[in-house]
Amino acid sequence: MNKFHICFGPSSYGTLRSVFHKQNLLQTESIIRIDDDFSVGPLHRLETANGMNERIEWIHSFFKQVEGVSPEDMSTLKAYLLRNLTLPSQIPDGTNVILWHGQNASDAIGMSYAVSMLQDKNLSFETIDVTAFSVDSDYKLKDLDGNEESYVLKSVAALPPRLVMDAYQVKKDMAAPLVQNLILEWEKWSHSDESMLRVFKQGEVLAVSEDFYDASLLEHASKKFQKAARVIGTVMGESDQCIGDTYLIHRVHELIKKRLLEYRGELMPLHRLEIRLK
Repeated sequence: MNKFHICFGPSSYGTLRSVFHKQNLLQTESIIRIDDDFSVGPLHRLETANGMNERIEWIHSFFKQVEGVSPEDMSTLKAYLLRNLTLPSQIPDGTNVILWHGQNASDAIGMSYAVSMLQDKNLSFETIDVTAFSVDSDYKLKDLDGNEESYVLKSVAALPPRLVMDAYQVKKDMAAPLVQNLILEWEKWSHSDESMLRVFKQGEVLAVSEDFYDASLLEHASKKFQKAARVIGTVMGESDQCIGDTYLIHRVHELIKKRLLEYRGELMPLHRLEIRLK
């Protein structure tokens, strides 16, 4: 193997692996996935076993509060997260690393994490920014009326398989100053133990308050009971951020505790929860 592709999350990995398999690229090129949502939760010293185990404990506690998690699922998640620590051993010196990412908080921090983990190895780096690719290629989707309109891809998971090889063709070298900036960026996040939520704004990742999405959740709720999943899905679809439903479920629960939302049904699982404005 002389090329190693790094992507973030199972959906991105599945898309790349499927396309690379069809293109017969997997004999000479390897795909490594880093599993985590770096936009949520503690990042303190995540490059170390202690830091990773602290994050795993936080994730376990967080999941139990909002949607429940089986011991089997938690064991699988723990294995994936601990595997992130083995990244340097998976890539030999003298090879080429290609980072696939979108312009979102998790990928941006994930890139800094990956490059920092690999900084002591003799590697060349390239990047494939699918957000920039979608803008430059004027990617379009059809609306409900069948009309095409420009659409900006925020993540590799959203990249249609038919466009993967086109995106691959426009990969860019990562200059040494950018590599160094990413290493310094990770140092910043690794030594920060206060921020629990991060967003991507104007080309940079910003730490924001945990209630960042509350206004949007309240805006899309109404005086009539409706499925909480519908409100959360609408917020996810209309947000300019990549945010998972688990965090938004957590915020719905917090808004219920604050008596800004009223609910009926059950708090867990999500499909049994209905909400309305108090």
